[in-house]
Amino acid sequence: MNFNRLRKIQLLLTLLTGSIAAFAQTGIDSPYSRFGVGMTQNKNTNARFQAMGGVSNAMTSIRVVNPSNPATYTSFDSLSFIFNAGFNGSSVTYRTTTQTEQGTNATLSYVTMGFPVTRWWRSSLGLLPYSQVGYNIKLSFYDEQIGRYNKVFKGTGGLNEVYWGNGFKISDHFSAGVNANYIFGRNTNSILLYSPDSAYYANTKTESRLQASDFMLDYGILFKHGLGNKLDLNIGLTYSQKVNLSVKREYLVRSMFGGVDDGVEYILDTIDYRPKEKGTIILPDGLGFGFSLVKQNRWLVGMDLNWKNWEKYKVFGSNDSLNNSWNVALGGQFTPNNTSISGYWKRVSYRMGTRYEHTYIQLLGEPINEFGISFGVGLPLPRTNTTIDVSAEIGRRGTTNKNLIQETFVNFTLGASIYERWFEKRRYN
Repeated sequence: MNFNRLRKIQLLLTLLTGSIAAFAQTGIDSPYSRFGVGMTQNKNTNARFQAMGGVSNAMTSIRVVNPSNPATYTSFDSLSFIFNAGFNGSSVTYRTTTQTEQGTNATLSYVTMGFPVTRWWRSSLGLLPYSQVGYNIKLSFYDEQIGRYNKVFKGTGGLNEVYWGNGFKISDHFSAGVNANYIFGRNTNSILLYSPDSAYYANTKTESRLQASDFMLDYGILFKHGLGNKLDLNIGLTYSQKVNLSVKREYLVRSMFGGVDDGVEYILDTIDYRPKEKGTIILPDGLGFGFSLVKQNRWLVGMDLNWKNWEKYKVFGSNDSLNNSWNVALGGQFTPNNTSISGYWKRVSYRMGTRYEHTYIQLLGEPINEFGISFGVGLPLPRTNTTIDVSAEIGRRGTTNKNLIQETFVNFTLGASIYERWFEKRRYN
């Protein structure tokens, strides 16, 4: 490996490390992120998969890292180095039966890289979001003794994961893989109680800060079979194990003046303070299945089905009345002619997909479900092996029944897939 390539590796590792600060930014604004660990993220955050409805359990490529199933790493070229990174932005409209509001967010979405180790072993490193928390809700109440009062529920933060994955080629048809994930992050949740009609009532603020750091594993199996005429069938199975995630919690209750609408807080007294309580969050196990049918260098279609046992979720021994979640996704890609020299748009990959998710949240007897329709393109850069991937998704989450909140969202993901032949032995320098 020459000096320039070593400098590139150092630069990519520096970017991976520096991305941790960017992942600490809240990339979501949803009242439903108040429940459980927040709005959970699948490992299919790559712009390519997002454009196909999130299908990824059986998707393989020599140019794209797929952490959803670590067995797919065996598809990496034996002489190549792959780097993927992307940003996500969203615009959301929130509706109840009486009100409408809008919000926008943007954040770093993923940083992954893949490379060969031996003829039968491939490896990958990356940084991904696990869950995100971001909400700010004000509710008004009335009591005959004290009159009107408001409660403001606010939360920020989320969990992220750094992973090291390895895929092993067992035979011409079977591969297996494992991701070792380090989960870390911090969630802050607060409740501010105040009277809007009197400046003489002291306000009360309850704040809980939860910090997590621990390891977990997930596994994958991939079956590949050629059907002839350059047609391949891929079947993928994934499993994420249950883990008792070590956490520390800081709990604080104070009386104060101010603090409304992020104003200055004038602390009067500390009512309760419990620093660094140690405990666990039980993250449940989950299963995934997927298949893809691929016409080499021309088209592919795939479907995923995922399930997670969120009824087993607990934080400090208490559950959050969550339901088991499941989702189904369907998507595909078409490339007119990837070797065309007469027309650029013939080399572009066109993608489309759809998904439906039964989330782990149910409020007032109403399930908070989600669906989306997505599309996108893969744009090859001339005279390079780099592709710019763009995806857009239009969808809806929740319902306005029983005065709940319905979210209509548009998500955008912009990613880059860099493919370089770093490990080729040169005859001449």
